[in-house]
Amino acid sequence: MNDRVIEFFFDVGSPYTYLAATQVTAIEGRTGVRVRHRPFLLGGVFKATGNTPPAQVASRGRWMVQDLGRWAVKYGVPFAIASRFPINTLATQRVLAAAERAGGEDAVRALALPLFRAFWVEDRDVSSPAVLAEVASACGLDGTTLVESANAPETKDLLRATTEEAVVRGAFGAPSFFVGDQLFFGNDRIAHLEDLLASH
Repeated sequence: MNDRVIEFFFDVGSPYTYLAATQVTAIEGRTGVRVRHRPFLLGGVFKATGNTPPAQVASRGRWMVQDLGRWAVKYGVPFAIASRFPINTLATQRVLAAAERAGGEDAVRALALPLFRAFWVEDRDVSSPAVLAEVASACGLDGTTLVESANAPETKDLLRATTEEAVVRGAFGAPSFFVGDQLFFGNDRIAHLEDLLASH
């Protein structure tokens, strides 16, 4: 892979971001560019930008369920609307930030997709410390320690800083992909991102 990078700002509570997360390996394979996983807090992004979750509009929410199902079929991945959706992902995203502090990008990457699957495939409560510890441990990480360090000031500061950085750079929702200063928002903009990389 070359020295460019695709920054993937994500929140486990976002269904379209789950779909995008299932495509990371394929994106890297097609582009030759590494994807860097960057956990942020979507609720914080919404608050900072005045954005609102799409499902808050009833007709859009009904359409979204159908659209998500179509994308899952297109990608060939399992998906079901989680019974707890929408969920407060503060604890979830802090554990991912704790993983970043403990093991860097490799640890975040190892944990991200299993957490997405736990929520969007297995319908598990990813806001629960017990579930978070179990999923992290199954990935070969120290789940108990990560859950404990999720509440450390340094972990909270990291998640806050990443969220603020994304907003400053123009993010208003998830998934948000950046290539340099260019933002590609949404699972359905992956092709545009790849077009940019192919043209340079």
